[in-house]
Amino acid sequence: MRVIHLSAEKTWRGGEQQIAYLIDELQKLNVEQLVVCKTGSAFETYCRINGIPYKSLTFSNQFDLFSSLKLKKITIRFNADIIHLHSSHAHAISIWSYFLGNKTNLVLSRKVDFPISKNFLSRIKYNCSAIKKIICVSNAIRTILQKDIDDKSKCVTIYDGIDISKFIKKSSKLREEFAINKDVKIIASTAALAEHKDYPTFIEAIKQIGTSLNAHYFIIGDGPLKKDIEELVISNNLQDKITFTGFRTDINEILAELDVFVLSSKTEGLGSSILDAFACKVPVVCTNAGGIPEIVEHNVTGLLSDVGDAKALAVNIIKACNDTEFKNRIVENAMEKVKKFDKRIMAEQTLNVYKNIISA
Repeated sequence: MRVIHLSAEKTWRGGEQQIAYLIDELQKLNVEQLVVCKTGSAFETYCRINGIPYKSLTFSNQFDLFSSLKLKKITIRFNADIIHLHSSHAHAISIWSYFLGNKTNLVLSRKVDFPISKNFLSRIKYNCSAIKKIICVSNAIRTILQKDIDDKSKCVTIYDGIDISKFIKKSSKLREEFAINKDVKIIASTAALAEHKDYPTFIEAIKQIGTSLNAHYFIIGDGPLKKDIEELVISNNLQDKITFTGFRTDINEILAELDVFVLSSKTEGLGSSILDAFACKVPVVCTNAGGIPEIVEHNVTGLLSDVGDAKALAVNIIKACNDTEFKNRIVENAMEKVKKFDKRIMAEQTLNVYKNIISA
């Protein structure tokens, strides 16, 4: 089997990590793969460093017909059975490539939990006959997407997977780097600084916690709203309590240091960073957005609050810090839960999708 993975994103986020996991596991299953990625992107660097065969395209915009034509030529040379589309831009480019004569089977991954646009072009993109399956990262996404898909049987759910073995269980890297005393709790979010991650609710929760906890808070990541969020922290006089680390490549080393992991998202396909926290035995406090409730069961594997409810988020953070017996119970339950989200399982289920398409 020969599969092309199409990634048009410039930066590295959770979606790119999932592609990397998938490629790694499919290699073990003897699938021949080629990555087609954006020139100058983080994924191009990743492929180059790790010896993964790749071609790069400009992906200037969703109407980049030059990249669409190049994709067609690459697909013919590689003799691909499947093109797996891992982003919105990749999806658009592949559809134009189809209209330019590229008739290769398409598989689309859908990781966001908002409805598709109602315009004519979106309906063409999502209902194109070349798309044989749409892999949804949660049942919540599948339910939303099926409303606008003519052939609803195309939509299947395959959960994200993680590499449980990669996380370092003991580390004091954050404490040493930022001079955090041992008696201070470390509470952090590792989400992109983007609108849908709803950092204002996290910051309001920190404000409400006040002196109830002896804690320091970290915002780990980068994104388009960094300046706005920094200004919000200053306006609330929380700059001594909250540290911005920027984008980190050592999450596997620092995650286990956290006393609580927080995700305050408005929308969320699944929340693979939650799975990472599960694997590190860090208690999870998050919102009930999108597919999150499919992995976080309230008071069993973590703590849930309604989207935008800063007061409830604050109460849950305090409980996760102060109730040791409760914390130990939910992290043990979460550790058992995360075993079902191994990247090997995700890759095997994806390979079965590929095989069913080819044999149809």
